[in-house]
Amino acid sequence: MEPSPESLKAMYGTVWRIRLFEEEANRQATFGNVQGAFHMYCGEEAVAVGFCAHLRPDDYVVGTHRSHGHYIAKGGPSESAQGRGSGHRLLFR
Repeated sequence: MEPSPESLKAMYGTVWRIRLFEEEANRQATFGNVQGAFHMYCGEEAVAVGFCAHLRPDDYVVGTHRSHGHYIAKGGPSESAQGRGSGHRLLFR
């Protein structure tokens, strides 16, 4: 089934939200404001968006060391995506 033009536009917007989050997180890491390791997700945003586009609202996603994109693609606010890769909440809806 082909996604509608509206769905494609929303997915592209989500790709950009993830990219902007990653760039800001990287900037903050450069300033020393991120504790621990930070693994960039830039260039992989479409993977999370395409994957999460096929999930139901009650499906779970289990993240690993690059979960920021999946959290945002699943509908989580980018403002609260901080700490996802450091084990704070690796299982989310």
